[in-house]
Amino acid sequence: MRITIGEIVKAQGIAGEVKIKPYTDDLARFGRLSAVMVGGCPFKIRGVRERGGFVYMLFDGVFDRNAAEVLVGRMLEIDRSQAKKTENGEYFVVDLIGCDVYLSDGRLMGKLEYIDNFGSADVFTVRGDRTVRFPFLKRLGLVYDADSRTVTVDAEKFGEVCCYDD
Repeated sequence: MRITIGEIVKAQGIAGEVKIKPYTDDLARFGRLSAVMVGGCPFKIRGVRERGGFVYMLFDGVFDRNAAEVLVGRMLEIDRSQAKKTENGEYFVVDLIGCDVYLSDGRLMGKLEYIDNFGSADVFTVRGDRTVRFPFLKRLGLVYDADSRTVTVDAEKFGEVCCYDD
């Protein structure tokens, strides 16, 4: 299984460097990688730097701006075995996809279909009898149970922030 760790948002300069929007809170991990998958293709990393919350990378075989621009919009992925080990209570976003979503009062809302990231908060989309979207907020008290593949959120707080598709 692969885990998405970032998205290439632009070519940087003329030497083939790309700017990456990270999907992880530990940017230093990028510097410990030797290779990644970009758009499903393996790339060896020949340089990494961080600046302003972004990661900049150089890949073998990408030596100019034109080659770098071809990669814009593609996702960076790593094999699950390369990912950091999660501590108790931690999880990867990919682990939540496909989970049953319950409210704290026991109601099943449906399956978590996908998670969008618009900058300020991740937005969860759940499909059940109706499609519902809600932002990931700490006050929802999200509880992930890996064994039962379920996510539970506070029913009252959920009602304050959810949005149903009609």
